[in-house]
Amino acid sequence: MLSNVLFVDGEAAKAGLPVSTYARAVLTRRKVATRQTPLEDKMLFELKRCGVNLHQIVRTLNFGNSVPNDIADVLEELNAAIAKVGASYDA
Repeated sequence: MLSNVLFVDGEAAKAGLPVSTYARAVLTRRKVATRQTPLEDKMLFELKRCGVNLHQIVRTLNFGNSVPNDIADVLEELNAAIAKVGASYDA
């Protein structure tokens, strides 16, 4: 019984919610997302930024334009961001 209480306390803390709010969400079958850390927020921002650059390049190609000069830089930046994310999760 105590392990169940500790589990619920831990899950509520991961979601950044009081236990009562977490329990209400679980009991009403609502999805409870875990709170992101500042590092995860920063990584997500960087990945989105790289993704936007890549999307702009693909869009340019779809309109029949030539490959932009900075494609190698964008791909290098994207690979670096993915490597950092993988390293932070020991992947």
